[in-house]
Amino acid sequence: MVELDPLGHRLRYVRLLFDVLPPTERLLLVSPRVADSPEFATHLAGLETVRLSSDDHDRAVPEALAAASARGAAHLVIPDGDKAVRPLLRTLLRGSLTKARPRRPRVTVLLMRTALPGGPEPATVGMALKPALVAALRRLPGVRVRFLTDAFGVVTRRPGFPGVLPVRDPVTPVDDMPPGPRTSGRARLGVLGVVSARKNVPVLVRAAAARDDVDVVLAGRCEPDVRAFLEADPDAARLRAGGRLHVDDRLLDEDEFDAALRSVDVAAVLHDNDAPSGIVAESCARGVPVLGPDRGWIATVLEATGCGVGARVDDVGDVGRAITRVLADREHYVVSAQKAAGSLGTDDFVTGLLDDRA
Repeated sequence: MVELDPLGHRLRYVRLLFDVLPPTERLLLVSPRVADSPEFATHLAGLETVRLSSDDHDRAVPEALAAASARGAAHLVIPDGDKAVRPLLRTLLRGSLTKARPRRPRVTVLLMRTALPGGPEPATVGMALKPALVAALRRLPGVRVRFLTDAFGVVTRRPGFPGVLPVRDPVTPVDDMPPGPRTSGRARLGVLGVVSARKNVPVLVRAAAARDDVDVVLAGRCEPDVRAFLEADPDAARLRAGGRLHVDDRLLDEDEFDAALRSVDVAAVLHDNDAPSGIVAESCARGVPVLGPDRGWIATVLEATGCGVGARVDDVGDVGRAITRVLADREHYVVSAQKAAGSLGTDDFVTGLLDDRA
């Protein structure tokens, strides 16, 4: 298995896959960035690891394939394969022209991002080229491509990627524990995980500052631009002074993440990128309603499951009105979230990437 990026859920995905493999079939190939990350120490310490020479995909992907081939690996899995498509395709095409080479393993590639121009995300050259590169990669013998869908399996096909099958985002079910009633008279709205600019923290802070019944909780490592906003913004300062802004800026382990999510009344997932959200599924697993976007993949999941309310993520007033709606009928959304949680699990993800019959 090869992983070149430590952020988000990536190393947890690797751990889930490795946990079902016998020790003799485990070999992890990682970039220096992954090997030196706190996420690696949290999720993957103790595994047999080959440290690749570069963080750059153009160099690391061919090196990983060569290392797996030299060791006689039967199967190489790339569970974060978006940036690996082009270098992998180039390497495999070059290898097909070389007569003297070790037998290469089968390759399974997981696409985490399958957005196309015209959607909610800014268009890029790579976004436009990816469908053609994926189609070419899938035609090569011994190569299998999958895409990561939402944990509920709502989205089963992606425009521009015909024939690419989904695997569900893996979320481990937890014991039923509906959030307790609010005791402070205010609701806690939480932003969890890696807290980056795309999560629209300023909009949430300003919407909360305009009312007196909402606290804001940020739990997870904040990126520098979010830290700068929290230090300089007057609304953030006003919430902090009133004991209404709570920031735990660090990498949370699984138990800490679980406790943080259970402590909030509503999870704020205010980004409308066209990709699945693990936070939405993790929230449902704990019966926590979601405040999300009104368009994009997350909005599709909210509509299908009934687990939350959508808003225009760049509109403070609309976010405020959505907060009112979700709090006014919160118990209804709790029940819907708990019902949706019944479809969560990790088997589809593991089988889809490791089982040749999938």
